[in-house]
Amino acid sequence: MFHSIAPRSVAFAAALLLAAAGAQAKGSLGGANVLAGKAGGPVALAGFVDYSFNVAGIFSNEGLGNALNEVHNLAVGANARVIGIGWDVTIFADSPSWLSEMVVNFGSSSTGFVNLTVGIGDDAPGTQSYSSGGVVDLVGIALDFSVDADGKLRMEFFESFNDFSGDWDGRWESGALTIRVEGVVPEPSTYALMGLGLAGVAAWARRRSQKQA
Repeated sequence: MFHSIAPRSVAFAAALLLAAAGAQAKGSLGGANVLAGKAGGPVALAGFVDYSFNVAGIFSNEGLGNALNEVHNLAVGANARVIGIGWDVTIFADSPSWLSEMVVNFGSSSTGFVNLTVGIGDDAPGTQSYSSGGVVDLVGIALDFSVDADGKLRMEFFESFNDFSGDWDGRWESGALTIRVEGVVPEPSTYALMGLGLAGVAAWARRRSQKQA
């Protein structure tokens, strides 16, 4: 494939650098203006729900908002609040593209809120693995956000600098992202349905006991 090379312009903006144990455990989370499919089922935990999203085989193509970019939607519930993001992934950047240019934008259907660059600082091509060493608390760094009423968490995989116009610059080789969502209290109608279900079980149990007698 033909690669056209354009001069790099590097923009510096305020960003929070997150580091975990080990040289590979680094990444950057920032607001949507900061350069910073495959959905698994939720795992219910006390107070929150963790969703695992498999990134294997996703390409990193163009700048944010380009129609060639891969966009994936994860159903997390109407107006759900995203309170944490984690990563344990391996990515590949095709020369002359850099690992630090591969970014994921997290947001709602209407707005992008947070950019994640797992290879922050690795201004070189090649293959590398990165881990956050757990889920990063977005609330503590004031980057938590809520999705729209459609319940969709939108993830757009993009390049902060486009080396190969009309072609991919990098590829997410393996691993997963973890999205932590604040526990949702069931609607009153849901409680009613749960009550009907329990009532049905109780009635079935009574009929069964009477029949056995």
